[in-house]
Amino acid sequence: SSRGKERKSRKSIFGNNPGRLSPGESATLAKASGKGPFDVVRPTGEDPCSPYNTPASLSAIIRTPKCYHISSLNENAAKRLCRRYSQKLIQHTTCQLLRTYPAATRIDSSNPHPLIFWLHGVQLVALNYQTDDLPLQLNAAMFEANGGCGYVLKPPVLWDKNCSMYQQFCPLERDLDNKEPAIYSLTIVSGQNVCPSNSTGSPCIEIDVLGMPLDSCHFRTKPIHRNTLNPMWNEQFLFRVHFEDLVFLRFAVVENNSSAVTAQRIIPLKALRRGYRHVQLHNLHNEPLEISSLFINSRRMEESPSGNTLPASMLFSMGERKAAVTYKVTIHGIPGPEPFTVFNVSGGTTAAQLLHQLLATTKGTDSCAADYFLMEEKSFISKEKSECRKPPFQRVIGPEEGLVQLLNSWFPEEGYVGRIIFKTREENLNERNFFQEAKEDAVISSEDDSFFVQVHDVSPEQPRTVIKAPRFSTAQDVIQQTLCKAKYSYSILSNPNPSDYVLLEEVTKEPANKKSSSSKPSQRILSDQECVFQAQSKWKGAGKFILKLKEQVQAARDDKKKGISFTSELKKLTKSSKQYRGFISPPLQVLPDSPQSKDERSACSLTFSDVME
Repeated sequence: SSRGKERKSRKSIFGNNPGRLSPGESATLAKASGKGPFDVVRPTGEDPCSPYNTPASLSAIIRTPKCYHISSLNENAAKRLCRRYSQKLIQHTTCQLLRTYPAATRIDSSNPHPLIFWLHGVQLVALNYQTDDLPLQLNAAMFEANGGCGYVLKPPVLWDKNCSMYQQFCPLERDLDNKEPAIYSLTIVSGQNVCPSNSTGSPCIEIDVLGMPLDSCHFRTKPIHRNTLNPMWNEQFLFRVHFEDLVFLRFAVVENNSSAVTAQRIIPLKALRRGYRHVQLHNLHNEPLEISSLFINSRRMEESPSGNTLPASMLFSMGERKAAVTYKVTIHGIPGPEPFTVFNVSGGTTAAQLLHQLLATTKGTDSCAADYFLMEEKSFISKEKSECRKPPFQRVIGPEEGLVQLLNSWFPEEGYVGRIIFKTREENLNERNFFQEAKEDAVISSEDDSFFVQVHDVSPEQPRTVIKAPRFSTAQDVIQQTLCKAKYSYSILSNPNPSDYVLLEEVTKEPANKKSSSSKPSQRILSDQECVFQAQSKWKGAGKFILKLKEQVQAARDDKKKGISFTSELKKLTKSSKQYRGFISPPLQVLPDSPQSKDERSACSLTFSDVME
């Protein structure tokens, strides 16, 4: 049919009938007279299924004989080239421009994923800008790091001949032997107004690591019930990355009930700074939300090569480029007015090299480097105020030990903070003796300097709590520790000030005789500056401390006063009634010599009648 003839005569970048070719089949291109400048002709006598015939170059397949020509490919054709000729396509894009565009079958104006084309060195990836989807957001993040100038330098492994993996890198490989990946730690701490259009939703965060298939992964936090203003997650995720130059992190705020994305942000991994950072969120149209952000903590940990394995970051980058990267190292204890000094070092700087640099720039130190050394100190952080502090861990840094590797080996997530200290040999000997004595004293005094106290009626969720406090702690100190340790309930949130509370001491004294009934407990309120340990040591029976609001104590006092006045009046009335009954039963006798007048008698009887009424 005519349609079949058109299909046969249609030219393709793969040659005639490209769908039936395999990576081992031969395909040569030549000019054919009368059929256009780049028609395809298969030589006679050539076996199309021969595995020994390989294409001479990919440039011949894509039909770009001139270096200034740009090839424009459909996304489906570009994907087939990525799958079949991965390394040859990377080699082709080192000297020629290549463009790909969405397929005509995308009638909904959707976009292909551009990352697979970027990984193969394709310079121009056309997208449908009328659709705000994930590929378009990824494209905006690609050109956002350099201010949106429109040009981003490709990774060195795709064009630099000095790179170790040049012409050996295949982005679609699932297994990279003898290459140790970098480990990244990402902690989602909290969020601020993460769902601007829904204040009663239950948000959770989805993290996508977008890169080559070996590096891609997905994480999800737990949902926070009905809190979009300031949700707290505090969840940590670890992931491995081999090819760091083209990896993106996507943060998506998802409403747990409807699974709808309310905010998102995509950041290149290279642009993510380590430490605690606020990440501003964008809406689905990639417009920034002014008051919506995520509070995160990120950290890159150095690879730990073992045996024949090598760090992947060294293989995928130039040695000169990596050596040119400078790092900042803070050294403590250098003689001078400042408590610390910051030095610029390279990736291969050792402790001995930094020590020579430090002695050359520091005044007031001897030139002999043997009298000085660098020490690593790790100070442990206590999670609770009442927890006893551990002594710091110290060790001498070896002369040939790398400083950058030492800094990347610290893990603050394990509960310590590290630093590097400049020391002399004499100071080290004196400090050893001092620390040994201090350690012995600390073991003896730690048992006697603190005590345990139990506080009752802290909150409805936590009826009692036990805290460890120093012996000199006052009532206000114990109240403050109790409020910090207690679970936050409505009563504590409405009155978070420790000065609004008092400690009520309730002691039940032991009866003198065993046969007698138990005595009533006595209560008193401790003053704010009264020592709790001394009050507890005076107990001669069972006792406890009760946390009370000052308003509750004052109200109880007022009620007690009212009760006392009422009982006193009641006693007076009962007493007067008894006296009146005593007058009625015997006959009233009046002495003749009584000076009381008739008016006074009538007044007296009137008073009793009023009382009876």
